[in-house]
Amino acid sequence: MPNLPTKTMGGPVFWTSVADINGWKLQRNWVLGNCRILDPNDVRRAWGGETAMLKAFEHLEQSFNKE
Repeated sequence: MPNLPTKTMGGPVFWTSVADINGWKLQRNWVLGNCRILDPNDVRRAWGGETAMLKAFEHLEQSFNKE
């Protein structure tokens, strides 16, 4: 299913932040185990399984390191 950018509340109840870079957050849902990536405005930009989201977050991190 495609991701639709969705405003969130940052996830303090069901989500645990796994990584953070330049305000972007990789979070894991402690109930369901899925992950998501939030931009600095807490808008969900991607979601899916842990492996896919870790890989996507690594790409994001590499793009920041190039700047």
